[in-house]
This record gives sequence, C-alpha cells and structure tokens, in this order.
Amino acid sequence: MKKRFLFLLLVLSALSVFPQNSEDVLTLPDSLVGRLKEHRKADLARAEALNAAIMFYYDEHRILEAESYINELTSLSQDLKDNYWKALSLFYKSLCAYKNCDYSGFLRLINKSQEMVESLRETKRTEFLLTQICLMKSAYYYKIKQIPECQNYIERGLAIAESCGFEELKYKLYNNQGTLLMRMESYKEAIAHFKKLFANKKITDETKLEVMSNIATSFQHLKQFDSAFLYLDSILNYIPNAKIKETLIFDNLIISYQQKAVGNIELKQWNEAMQCLAHSSELLEIHDDKHELAVNYLYKAEVNNGIGKYESALALVDSAIIYSREVEEIELEWHAVKLKSEILKNLNDCEKEVENLRYLIILTDTVSNRENILKVQEQRYQHDAQVMEQRYELQRQASRQRQMIIVILSVVLVIIAILVAILVLLNRKRLASELELRNREITAKSLGKMQSNEMLNDVIEKLSAMEEHPEKNVLPGAIRDLKTLVDADTKKDFDLHFVQMHPDFYQKLLADFPKLTQNELRLCAFIKSNLSMKEIAAINGISADSVKTARKRLRKSLNLTGEDTSLLEFLSKY
Repeated sequence: MKKRFLFLLLVLSALSVFPQNSEDVLTLPDSLVGRLKEHRKADLARAEALNAAIMFYYDEHRILEAESYINELTSLSQDLKDNYWKALSLFYKSLCAYKNCDYSGFLRLINKSQEMVESLRETKRTEFLLTQICLMKSAYYYKIKQIPECQNYIERGLAIAESCGFEELKYKLYNNQGTLLMRMESYKEAIAHFKKLFANKKITDETKLEVMSNIATSFQHLKQFDSAFLYLDSILNYIPNAKIKETLIFDNLIISYQQKAVGNIELKQWNEAMQCLAHSSELLEIHDDKHELAVNYLYKAEVNNGIGKYESALALVDSAIIYSREVEEIELEWHAVKLKSEILKNLNDCEKEVENLRYLIILTDTVSNRENILKVQEQRYQHDAQVMEQRYELQRQASRQRQMIIVILSVVLVIIAILVAILVLLNRKRLASELELRNREITAKSLGKMQSNEMLNDVIEKLSAMEEHPEKNVLPGAIRDLKTLVDADTKKDFDLHFVQMHPDFYQKLLADFPKLTQNELRLCAFIKSNLSMKEIAAINGISADSVKTARKRLRKSLNLTGEDTSLLEFLSKY
C-alpha cells in the first residue's frame, strides 16, 4: 500500500477548523447564558449575544452545536436589514455545511457571504469576516486539490490580516501556506517556512503544535525519520504544559501517535507502530471520533498486513470502511478498500478480491466524478459571482452617475439661486436708486415750484403797483424777473436730468475738492455733459467770455495748472 495517503490525512488536519466529533454535549458558560437571557429583544444587542455564543462553539470546534443560534441570527439579520449580520450568518451556515461534508452547499453559502461582505464599507469587523472567509476557502480548495485557488485565497487573507493586525488569523494562514508547499511536494521549502513561523514568539500553543506536526510530516516525506520522530516526541512532551483546550490536547496526542505509527510503518518497524496505535486507541476510547477511528483501524490493518496477520488485517480494514462510510469520507474509504484488495490477494481469496476490485473501480469513478462535480460547481459559482459582480459594478456606476447628476443639479440650483439673489439685490438697489431719484425729483420740483410761485407773486405785485401808480415804471424789473424765472427752470431741469444720469458725481467730486462753490459744481456738470461754451452761456444767461473766465477759475480750483489735461477728460473720471 502507498504510504503517501497516510501522510496526506495528517496534512489535512492542519487546515481543518473542525478537527473532531464528540458525543458529549457542550454547554454554554453561565456568562453567555446570562447574556442571552438579558438581551431577548430582537436588536443589535441580541445579535451580539448570539454571535458570542456561536463563537464559543466555533472556538471549541463544535460549530454544529451552535446551529440553533445560527438560525436565530439568520432570522434576526433579516429583521435588522443589516447586510453585515446577513453575511456573518451565511458564513456560519457555510461552516456547518462544510462540517456535514456538503461541499456544494458550503461553496454556495460562503460565496454569497463573500459577495455580500465585499459590497459593504471596509471596517474592522467586515475585514475580519473576509479574512475568515479566505481561510475557509483556502481549506476547501486545498481539499479538492485546486492549488492556484488555494494559494490565491491564502495570499489575499494574509494581505488583509497583516494590514488590519489580525495576528491569530495571519498565523493560521501562514501555516496553511506551508501546508500548501507540502501538497506541492516542496518539503524543504515547507520546513524552512514552518521554522520561520515557529520562531515567532507571538504564535499560540495551538499553532506551535500544528507547525511542529507539519515539520515532522515534511521530514517523513523526505525519509528523514529521525528528525521527524524528534519533532513528534517534542510535541508529546510539550502538550501537557500547552495552553490549549482539552479537546485539542486529545487531537494533538492522537495525531502525533498516528504520525509516529506512519513513520514506523514506512520503516517496517511493526512493533513500534503497533505501540503508537495502541496509545491513539486508548485516547480514542475517551475522545470518540469516528474519522480518527477509521484512520486508526486503517493503520492497524496496514501493520497486521505487514506482519502477515491477514485475517486480523481484514477485520480491521472492514471496520475502517464502516467508519469512513459513517463520516462520509469517500477518499478514506477508497484507500481502505484498496488496502483490502491487497489483504485479499495475500489471503489468495480471488473471488472476494475481484468483487472488492469492482467496488474499488466504482469508488474511483465516484471520487473522480465528485471532484469533477465540485470543479463544475465551482466554475458555475465563479461565473455566477462574476455576473453578480458585473451587475453590482453596473449598479455602482449607475449610482455614481445618479450621484454626479444630483451634484451637478445641486450646483446648478445653487448657481441659479445665487444669480436670482444677485438679481433681486440689484433690482432692489435699482428700485431704491429710482425711488431716491423720484424723491429728489419731487423735492426739487416742489422747491422749484415754490420759488417760481414766489417770483410770480413778486411780478404780480410789481404789475399791480404799476396799475396803482402809473408814474412808476416797474415793467423792466418785471420782465427781468420773468426771464430769471425761465432761466432758473432751465437750470433745474438740467440739474434733475444730470443727477439721474450721474447720481454720485457731485458726491465724488466734493470728496476730492470740498471747497468747490455751487456755481463751480454746476459748471463741472455742464462740462461733464460735454456742453459747449455757447450752450453753457445760453443756459446761464451770460456771455461766452464769462464762461471762459469761469472755466479758468475752475481749473485753478481743480489744481489743473497745465494745459495737457482738458477739463472734460479730467471730469470723466468722476
């Protein structure tokens, strides 16, 4: 019988998160029971309490006993509408499927969990869950011998664990990486890898034992049995003082004795091998595990076949077949049936050997078909995952486009609002200016009307006096007053129009030249309006020479000594 199978069974134990079964019911600690009783309401506190209870069973490698809590957490996650708790409950369900050897169910559930957690915002707890998923998927791909996928998830999990500081998960993944090197028959590289991990003082006792076991197995593959036995003896001596759970103590003791038995079988040291298997049998009587019982019976059958006790070997291998069927380990059953063929051949029982070989062929096809089915299922799930990822990416793009449109519309609305506000302010300012101008206009007209009425009253009084006293000639004075009144109206009309066109002109000019007289200000306004000297003279009822003289005085008041700058050019700045 090929010994390679015996080594592979031991390697797989380093990846499994469910090492052993037990018929003893594991009860929750009082603290967790009290926490569950305290938080009965369907809320986040209840979810946290359920998760703590599930993690207790998970840490004890008894995940199936937490199924009722997992189911409640699944239902609660739907009520909470929280995708993190949905992803976590799917992960726990996938662990149960794995434990029950429902690998297609495991793959479906863990892929859904992965898809969901990857869609969430990156936080400490989502990254921790994703690292756990990577650890489990690396174990699954290792089991179905898909090395690239296994390596991919180990590397991805390590990257997350290192960046987030998940030390325990990092060491488990690093250990699995070494185990993968063993699967690839790179035993020297695996030993160097494990020794580097073993030198890290931060690793737990549980990881130390796994590492030593894998180093021993690698040495066995290299036919360096003395080194392998040295590490196995170190494990047996280290276990009593190791800080690990009781179940793991039994697990490691059983596996170590079985590994020593494998080495002795390889060396044909039958008595030493049987002694090791006797120790593991004693432990299995206390710590019942049907899978390890099947392995133990298989090793015992190999020893009895080696020493020529074929009848005993046949009975032992039949027990191995029975237990392997109970735990649905078809590969273990295949190796047991193959060993049975060798035993029947040694017994010269050709009829039973032929019958057994037929069953072996069926098992071979079943194993091959199962692997193919798993590969097909994985390809289908990967395709579904890609489709979902593409759909999710399209949704994200659509969401980003919607967000961009909303941002653009918001910006446009803000700009419109600002423009409207500016227009309203400008309109208010314009209305205020117009109102002020109207007020000024009304005031100016009222004052002008009053002055005109006063002058007209004076003219009327003079004309009345002329009627009473004909000898007094007041007609020239009355005509002069009427002419003054007309000129005053002309000036007022000009002033009103000018102020409307240049409301701040006088204010700005007086700010720089506060000593300007009223006549000088009016002359500035005439010049600003680009009126000629004749037009200015006509409005004011004076000669052009008087206007020329007034301009000279104005230049002096404005401090314009040279002739380079004209008054019009200077006043255009105001």
